[in-house]
Order: sequence, then C-alpha cells, then structure tokens
Amino acid sequence: MKDLPDLENSLRQVISVQDAYRVMEHFVSAYLARGDTSVSDFLFCYAGLTAPGQTTDPAAIHDFLESTRAVAAQSPPGPYGTGA
Repeated sequence: MKDLPDLENSLRQVISVQDAYRVMEHFVSAYLARGDTSVSDFLFCYAGLTAPGQTTDPAAIHDFLESTRAVAAQSPPGPYGTGA
C-alpha cells in the first residue's frame, strides 16, 4: 500500500472525546445513508476486527478519516480540537 506512511500519520491525530464522538456519528450516518446494508452488517464489517487495526472492509479506515476531516472543518481550534 503506497500511501501507508500518510495513513499512519493521519491515524496519529489527537482529537477531543467530543469530536471523536462526532466523527463516529458522521461515519455511521454516512455508511447507513447508502442504504445497502443493515446495522448488524455494518457492525460486523466496520467493527469486526480481523487483525489488530484492520477491519473486514479495507475502505473503512479511509471512510473514517474522511469523517474526521468533515468534523475538523466544523470544529473550533484548540489543543484537542480537530479544527485548524
């Protein structure tokens, strides 16, 4: 995977618990809005670990980071905030 160093750096970002919750809300809402799966399938695909740090869906981490960027754009700056 050629973008692995960038991915690893992105995963080291520190955010507040409040923003982490908002990221998860965005992530789950975006996935379920697609309407192609049930909540139980979502939990298996995205929350089911196959190995440390990996899920059954390889795109999950990229979707999650996109949710992080979306929340960061709405978050005020601060020591643990995601805003710039």
